Amino acid sequence: MKNINYEILENISEIRNYNNNIIKDIENIIKESDIYKKFKLIYDIYYKMDNKQDDYFSKINHKFINEPQKLKYKYDITNTNDPSGLNDIFEVFISYKDNKEYIVSKNINYNLDIYNLLDNKKILSLEGHKNTISTIRYFINYKDYNEYLISADYNKIVIIWDITNNYIIKHKINTNYKDYIYSCLLVFPHNQKENYIITSTYYNDDHSVKIYSMNNGNFIKNIDNKKDSQIKYLLLWNNKKNNKYYIIQICNWKVLINNLMEDEIYTQLISENEGKHNSAFLYYIKNNDYLCCSSNNGYIDIWDLYNKKIYKVINTNKCVLMHIIEWNNKYSIVADLLNNSFKIIDLEKVECILDIGGQHKNVRCVKKIYHPKFGESLLSCGKDNTIKLWCI
Repeated sequence: MKNINYEILENISEIRNYNNNIIKDIENIIKESDIYKKFKLIYDIYYKMDNKQDDYFSKINHKFINEPQKLKYKYDITNTNDPSGLNDIFEVFISYKDNKEYIVSKNINYNLDIYNLLDNKKILSLEGHKNTISTIRYFINYKDYNEYLISADYNKIVIIWDITNNYIIKHKINTNYKDYIYSCLLVFPHNQKENYIITSTYYNDDHSVKIYSMNNGNFIKNIDNKKDSQIKYLLLWNNKKNNKYYIIQICNWKVLINNLMEDEIYTQLISENEGKHNSAFLYYIKNNDYLCCSSNNGYIDIWDLYNKKIYKVINTNKCVLMHIIEWNNKYSIVADLLNNSFKIIDLEKVECILDIGGQHKNVRCVKKIYHPKFGESLLSCGKDNTIKLWCI
C-alpha cells in the first residue's frame, strides 16, 4: 500500500471496485490527510445513492403476499371532481426522487392534483390542459431514473410532465385525432437510444396509434389499423424470447400486437366472447407471458402470448368489468361498473371468489400500492367522484 496512487480517489467508478479491506487500508494510511476528506465525501455520496436505490426497489418490487379478500375500506383520500375516462382516471406511484408515495387525480379545472399518500395533503397542482383529462399514467426511465407523468385530454393534447425536474412540461403534443385519447404510453427500450411516446384513440380513425419521439417530441410514424379496431387500452410487452418490444392494443373484440418500430404484426387474438374488452394487464408465470383482459359482459380472457392462443376464460356473470390489475400471480382485482364493486379473481381456480362493494357507485378504476402506513393496499375510483383506500 506504500505506492498507492492517490489520484484514484478522484475517480468514483474506480473507488467502487475496491473491496472493503482495501478501503480500510487506504483510510488508515491517509486518514490524517486532506485527500481523506475528499475520499470520505465521495464514499458517503455513493453510500447514500446505494441506500436510496435499495429502499426504492424494495418498495416497487414488493411482492404482494396477503390475500386481497382481506381488504377493508379505510377512508376517502380525495375527490376527483371528474370521473370521466375509461381506465387510468387517476394514478398512484412511488417516486424515485424522494422515495415517497403519491396519488395524482384530476380536478374540474382540468388540472392534475398531486397528493402525498402518507397524509393525503395536496402538494401541487399542474396546469396545462384546457379540457377534460381522459387518462393519467406514470413511467420511469430506468436508464437514468428520470420520472414522468403522461396525461391526455378531450382536445387530443398529450402532456409529458418531468417529475425529476419539478414537474416541468417536457412535451405538449397535439395529436390531431378525430376524437379524444383513450390511452397512452411512454416507452424506454433498454436496447435503444431513442425513447417513445405512444397514443391511441378509440373512435374510428385511419391512424389509431401514433408514435412520437420522447427525445424531441417530433412525430415518427402511425400504426395503421382497420377502422373496426376501436382501441381501449395500450400496453408494452418485452418479448424475452426475441428481445423485441411490442405494442399491445386492447380493442373491442380482439387484441392487436405490433412490433414497436418494425412493420411487423406479431399476432391478432380474437375473443370468442361477445363482450367488448376494456382493460388488461401482463403477468409472468412458469417462463411464459400472459395477457389478462376484462370485458363489459363479465368475461375475462387470459391469453398465452408466446403460443398466441387463449389460455383461460373466466365468467363472472352479469358484470361490466372495467379496469383490471394484477394483485399477485395468484389473484387479480377488477372494477365492476354495474354492481358498484370490485371483484377478487382467483387466476389459478379461474373464478371470482369475492365481490367487495358498498362504498362506491359505478367503480371504474383500481390501483394497488404499498402504502407508507398500511402496507399492501388498494385504491379505487368510481362515478361518485371519490378515490377510496382499502387496506388489509
